[in-house]
Amino acid sequence: MLQTRVNGEIADLVPNGSVDLELVNPYLTYETLFTSSARLPALPLSARNRRLFGFQDELQVATGSERMVVQQYYNGHLVQEGIGVATVDSSGFQLSVVQPLSEFFGDYQTVPLSEIDFGTIAVPVTLTPVLTVAGQEAVCFPTIQNPDYYGTNGAGIGYGGRVNPYAAGVYTAGPNVPMVFVRWLLLQIAAKTGTTISGTILDHPQLSKLVLYNTRALDGAAEVTIRNHLPAWTIPQLLIELRKVFNLAYDFQAVQGRLTTSLTDDIFRAPVVKDWSGKAVKQYKRRAEVNRRLQLNFELDSSDALLKDKPGELADYLTPAGDDPTGIAKLSCKLSTLLYDTDTGLASARQPGVTSEFNQLTQGWMPRLLFWNGLEDDLPLALPTLDGLSLYWLGMGGLAETFWKKLEAFRTRMFYVERELLLNETDLATLNFKEKIHINGVNYLVVQVMVSLPVRMPAKCLLVRV
Repeated sequence: MLQTRVNGEIADLVPNGSVDLELVNPYLTYETLFTSSARLPALPLSARNRRLFGFQDELQVATGSERMVVQQYYNGHLVQEGIGVATVDSSGFQLSVVQPLSEFFGDYQTVPLSEIDFGTIAVPVTLTPVLTVAGQEAVCFPTIQNPDYYGTNGAGIGYGGRVNPYAAGVYTAGPNVPMVFVRWLLLQIAAKTGTTISGTILDHPQLSKLVLYNTRALDGAAEVTIRNHLPAWTIPQLLIELRKVFNLAYDFQAVQGRLTTSLTDDIFRAPVVKDWSGKAVKQYKRRAEVNRRLQLNFELDSSDALLKDKPGELADYLTPAGDDPTGIAKLSCKLSTLLYDTDTGLASARQPGVTSEFNQLTQGWMPRLLFWNGLEDDLPLALPTLDGLSLYWLGMGGLAETFWKKLEAFRTRMFYVERELLLNETDLATLNFKEKIHINGVNYLVVQVMVSLPVRMPAKCLLVRV
C-alpha cells in the first residue's frame, strides 16, 4: 500500500495514483551536491488535505504551508523523505518532494561568510598564540614569512618580514593576523543555522587542526571580528571546496538538518554487502567512461608572488598513463596551501596584506589551508604539514596518496551499466548509495534509481563498476 505523510499526517491520495521516485547517488560528483526527488500526482482537494496544506486553495488566504516534511511509505517501509513544495490549482495540490540542499542552511544559504555575524573574540592585553571560546580553539596567530605584507613601504616602518612575529615567548611589533580554525567555524555555522555537522572533518586528528589562512590585520583592534577573516564564499561553497581537497563524502539529512562527513575512499574499501543477481533483468546497456585518469589541481592565489611561476610543490597530480588510452577528469580546487620556507621553518608567502596601513584595505586574497602545529622551537607554527600528512597533492603523505588512491583505482576500470532491476519496497527502503552490490560476477555502486510506486515495473537503474 502506498502512503504519503505530510508533517507526520496521512494525506488523501487519488485512487490508483503513483509516485515517481528519482534516487541519486550523492558521492560521485564534486562540483555540486546532488539529491533525490519525488513527483506525486495531484492530491485531491479533500477536507483533510486542505487542512494539511493550510487551505492554500482558498484565494482569501494570504499565506499557507508552502514547505512541509513529506514521507513516502510503501507497504509500511519508508522509501523516501524530503521537503515538499506545494502549489494548488482547481485540480488539487501539486506536490514535488526534494531534499533541498539549496535551502539546507536556511537564510544563510547564499550569504557570503564574510557577511555573516559570527561574533567577536576579545584580544587579551598579552596576545597568546591561540584564542579559545568555551574551551574550543577558535583562532590562532601563526608566524608567517611574508616580506611583501606592506608592499614597498615595509622598510620605512622597520617591518621585519613576518606576520605575527614572535620571540622569547611574546608577540613583537608587526601585523597581527588571526586565522580561524575550520573545525570551530563549522560548529559556528551549525549553531547559526540550526543544523548539526559531525564526522571526519571535525574528528580527524589532522583535519581538526586546519586553519584558514588570510591576510587581514587586526590593526590594533581590541576584538577579532570573525567575518573579517573569512572569504566571500557561501557555506555550500566552503563545503564543496573542502570536499574536493580531502575527497569527503557528505550525508545530508535535510528533514533532520543533519550533515555527517566521512571519507569517500572508505566507500571503496568496504566489502560487498548485497547480491542482486536474482533481481537483474537479462537485458542491459554498457556505457564507457572515456575520462578515467584523475587530475587534481590547485587554483593558485595570483596575489602571492611566490606562486607566479607554479612551484613544484603545488604541481598537479595526474594518474599515470596506462596501456589503454583514456581521457582526463580534472578536478580544480580553490583551497590550496602555502609554500614552506626551509631557511626559516615557516609557511611563506609574498603578497600585500589587507590593512589600514598605507591604504591597503582593498588588497585581495584567496583563502588557503594550513595545519596548526602549535608552538615549536619558540614559534607559533601553521604549516602545510602535520604528523606525516601534507596539504600538497604530491609526495609521501600528500593528498593524492592519502585521500584519493581508492577512488583513483576505481576510475581506472570504471564503466556504466544501464539495467532494469526487480526492486521491492525493502530494497528501496534499505538502499544505501555507499554500499556495493554484486550482480553476476561484477561489483557495482548504484548511481541512480528511477522507479514508480506502487511497484508494477522493474526499476530503471544506472550502475557503475567498482
